[in-house]
Amino acid sequence: MEIPSAAHLVLLFLLGGAFLHFMQAGARTFYFQDAGNEPGALIAQVAFVFGGVVPIWFLGLYRPIHLLNGVFAALILVASIALYEWARAAIWGRRFGLGWGDHVPEALCEEGPYRRIRHPIYLAYMLAFLAALVALPHWLTAALLVANGALFTHAAITDEKKIATSAIAADYASYRDRAGMFWPKL
Repeated sequence: MEIPSAAHLVLLFLLGGAFLHFMQAGARTFYFQDAGNEPGALIAQVAFVFGGVVPIWFLGLYRPIHLLNGVFAALILVASIALYEWARAAIWGRRFGLGWGDHVPEALCEEGPYRRIRHPIYLAYMLAFLAALVALPHWLTAALLVANGALFTHAAITDEKKIATSAIAADYASYRDRAGMFWPKL
């Protein structure tokens, strides 16, 4: 059974809209002195527009979304955006920098999802790509998930290397023992 066309279009709008939301909300959240000189800003924009919105909307206009896939994709997308907003609220005003940038926050954040996960925002991005794959199972959405999973894992590792040489390195080393990179430590 396929999703009726109006619900199909709404789900496609939400899947693509999540990536546009990440771009707009991130621009209001993260600290950067000059966005034109921040590699993370350009990388994220390309990943979200050309690796998210455009292929998902294009593919979704030509492929059906089955009801169960649509329901599970919507649930994953809600979890993605909820996690993203929870993490954004936790770091608001703390001058967190963009991925691949030079800025390191002055102090650790162990509030909200950061209490258990070191990179909840990157996880939220990956969940949105997973939602696209669940809604539209296709080699293209699988490739987008793998490529963007690798991209944001690289961003997390790069961020951690930068923090390891910063003024908060000792605190961060202890924090790494308590919190998982993308999944909580038990």
